[in-house]
Amino acid sequence: MRNIGAATLLFVMALALSAASAFADPSITDDQVNRLRHGQYIWHPELAPDGQLSIRVDLSTQRASVYRDGTRIGATTISSGRRGYRTPTGVFRILQKDKSHRSKKYGNLPMPYTMRLTWDGVALHAGGVPGYPTSHGCVHLPRGFARALFKEARLGTRVVMTDGNSDSHMALADNDPSGSGSTGQAE
Repeated sequence: MRNIGAATLLFVMALALSAASAFADPSITDDQVNRLRHGQYIWHPELAPDGQLSIRVDLSTQRASVYRDGTRIGATTISSGRRGYRTPTGVFRILQKDKSHRSKKYGNLPMPYTMRLTWDGVALHAGGVPGYPTSHGCVHLPRGFARALFKEARLGTRVVMTDGNSDSHMALADNDPSGSGSTGQAE
């Protein structure tokens, strides 16, 4: 009987240790982000429920990550500007939000959950994400991710768009305590 009790105790302790290590680092890893297939996303705002939101878009990998106070709370695949319609790099702010925006430039096409970054038409919004650049310069997001981000993001939220060389742009993103940069031009 004593061996069964000891074995049960060891099993319960191992289970508790395993559960504790599973929750020790609940962050979204680079490996998880890199494994996303086109149209897939991860969204866990509970990892950092409060604080300042920022968004990083990597045009070279066709991925975006959302951070709250430095903790990644979401990641997704994207589709950026195709040849001839380059998505600009730089540091931007969300200037305007429109849940059911329609394009004035491209035949009244729906652009749900639009978060405008420039006054000349670049925005984050729900759209096709086939695994390669297809847009006219905007950043297309999977619909569920766009909906969740639209709910969380505020006007003025910082968006850093890079071509894979993030060092200089992230430095800009971290060195503007004034909250300026909402001119609609890359900072």
